[in-house]
Formats: sequence, structure tokens, C-alpha cells
Amino acid sequence: MKAIKCNLSVILLIAIIFTSCFHSEQNKEVGNTLVKAIEEYRKTNDSLPNSLQEIGQNEIIDNVLFCYEKVDSVNYMVWFGTTLGEGIYYYSDTKKWEDRLRKMRK
Repeated sequence: MKAIKCNLSVILLIAIIFTSCFHSEQNKEVGNTLVKAIEEYRKTNDSLPNSLQEIGQNEIIDNVLFCYEKVDSVNYMVWFGTTLGEGIYYYSDTKKWEDRLRKMRK
């Protein structure tokens, strides 16, 4: 009986990890769409938008909250939460997604 409980726990843990990774990749794809819209706005207006609404985007997409922050005149961040207190962050200075919050280079 202990072996069955242990096996079920392991299977459940693997399922949670797989589902979390799958959703993170889907959310990155949505985030990449936001990044493209921000970059298009930058090309057209020679400045960054002040908010996602300014580029015609909602902050909540597919029940996920996406955030945008204009850091300065050339740098910005886009991020979404993965679990409470954790997120995945896109930094315009490196043009990469990262699993940690950091200061941006100026």
C-alpha cells in the first residue's frame, strides 16, 4: 500500500511539473506577441508605450496577467507570474526571457 501511495505521489508531481512547464512556454509565446507589438510601436512612434493599453493590448490574456514596465526611454520589461511570488521576465536589454527578477543595464 505504501508503494502505491508513493507511486501516485511521484506521478502527480511529474504531472504538475509538466503542466507548469507547458503553460510557461505557452505564456512566453503570448509574451513574445506583446514584445513584437511593443517593438512595432517603438518603430512607428520612436518611443516606448507607457502601457499595454497604449498598444491596444489587455493585461489579462487567457486568464494570465501580463505586466509591462517602461524602465527608461529605451528599456522595458514584460513578465507574467508562474506561481505565487515567482515569474518569468523578458528584458529588452538582452532580448531574453529569464526566471529571475534583476535590475536592467542602462
